Amino acid sequence: MSTTEVIEDFRWGLDHGTWSVLMKMFPNADIPVYQLSMDYNRKPQYHFDLAKQLSELRDHGVLVIGSGNLVHNLGMLGSGSGGNDWAIEFDELMKSYIDKGDQQSVVDFLKMGPIARLAHPTHEHFLPLLYSLGLRTEKDELTYFNDSFDFGTISMRSVLATPAS
Repeated sequence: MSTTEVIEDFRWGLDHGTWSVLMKMFPNADIPVYQLSMDYNRKPQYHFDLAKQLSELRDHGVLVIGSGNLVHNLGMLGSGSGGNDWAIEFDELMKSYIDKGDQQSVVDFLKMGPIARLAHPTHEHFLPLLYSLGLRTEKDELTYFNDSFDFGTISMRSVLATPAS
């Protein structure tokens, strides 16, 4: 992979995917935060590979959070907390790939065709997962601390990778 140019830009505040998570974790806002902008025009493999380059940050005590959704289709919102059949299928398939350590199948999610397009008509909410997986080591322990659905088409599944103790 080629070198990626990094430019600081303070003209734009934190995205809701950043502040909505951090305000619960760090209510005093007393930690430095650097938010990465994702180049949506790049293929998913690019994002996964970039995360591999960023993995050294973990060795320096940097907490990296990928905030998105495993399923995110606002155009088909329903009511209640259960998931639609296709949304549950996509969520469970991604979980099975993650559990098996088959990161490449997760990266290649767009090749799944119609179910991937249903789960993500646009995939900017899926890309943060690729950063989390790209930063993961084989020694990390995975846990899921939320596996619920909102409005039938938004999977709130949350993956936590922590170094094995």
